[in-house]
Amino acid sequence: MTTRSAFLMQTYYSGTIAAKLTAARGLYEDRAPDFLASPVINEALETLRHSALALDGQMRAMDLGRLCSRCAARSDGGCCSAFMAGNTDSILLLINLLLGVPVQSRNNGEENCCYLGERGCLFLVKPIFCLNYNCKHILDRTDTENLDALYRFAAGVLSQQTRVEGLLLEALSDPRAGAIHP
Repeated sequence: MTTRSAFLMQTYYSGTIAAKLTAARGLYEDRAPDFLASPVINEALETLRHSALALDGQMRAMDLGRLCSRCAARSDGGCCSAFMAGNTDSILLLINLLLGVPVQSRNNGEENCCYLGERGCLFLVKPIFCLNYNCKHILDRTDTENLDALYRFAAGVLSQQTRVEGLLLEALSDPRAGAIHP
């Protein structure tokens, strides 16, 4: 017998980029009204939106979108690689969809992340790895004040993102809500 945790892990955190995107879109189509009608989930999403917009503002002020896009386009660029796109899960994609982000894979056969546009990451809420990692290029060109602000805003997003993810997984695991479960 498959446990709920194993089922959720297999269904939403494993598989190809296309499979995870399909799963996220399916969840959005099937469950978005329920999620958005929940006062607890809706409040958590709005708090996450606020935190993510603060981080986005800091990243724009530091011009990180352009830096990351340029770096990813280089042959020795690696942070925003296709490998990183593969680490993006269905629940993160669902969160972005719930926040109104038009999630699309820019699958153009390149080596870089299919969620990276000309001005940086297409997501409002970034993958956990991306929130926790700053490459040498960022560290070398950023003053202490901006780097501290970046870390502070990223920590705020990570905290709220983890909360929203837990709420969504709890809702998906609840058989009373018509959730997908084993």
